[in-house]
Amino acid sequence: MINTTERIIRRTQNRSKHAVADLLEMLFAMELAMPSKRLLIISPWISDLPVLDNRNGAFSQLETRWGATQIRFTEVLRTLLQRGVKISLATRTTTRNEDFISRLLSTSEMDGTLDNLNVSQDENNFLFEKEHSKGLISDTWALIGSMNFTYSGVEINGELVTFKTDPNSIGQLAAAFTDLFEAENE
Repeated sequence: MINTTERIIRRTQNRSKHAVADLLEMLFAMELAMPSKRLLIISPWISDLPVLDNRNGAFSQLETRWGATQIRFTEVLRTLLQRGVKISLATRTTTRNEDFISRLLSTSEMDGTLDNLNVSQDENNFLFEKEHSKGLISDTWALIGSMNFTYSGVEINGELVTFKTDPNSIGQLAAAFTDLFEAENE
């Protein structure tokens, strides 16, 4: 019997080239249509990569303010925050990540959704210095593996990611990353 609660994608130059980007697009479209209560993002490196291709208007019904363009990660997260999703992001404190973080923080402050956003950065990089785990975990699915949520991670680098829909696995993964989201409070 085929296990339908898990899919493994190994992307290389010649294999599954767009599989991860296509999966992310589907997952974010699903989240926008039926938002989870919470979304956990674990990525030592993160950038504002395009995650929905709306150039043909296919996703305009999910957010009316979006034009015919590629929709970036922060715009999708902004819309999810506006829909009441609690988003927790664990990432390194680096100049490279700061554009993404400041854009996300400023839009959530402007929208009045800052209470729904938890950005956990270890100022001394003690926890994240050796942390190589990456993941995106919602209430109903998880995407984990070697991939940072950057353009290179999604589009260029060879990566191995696992997509899971088993509720027990999702709960265990969310619990396993709890310490990363508490790093700021210690």
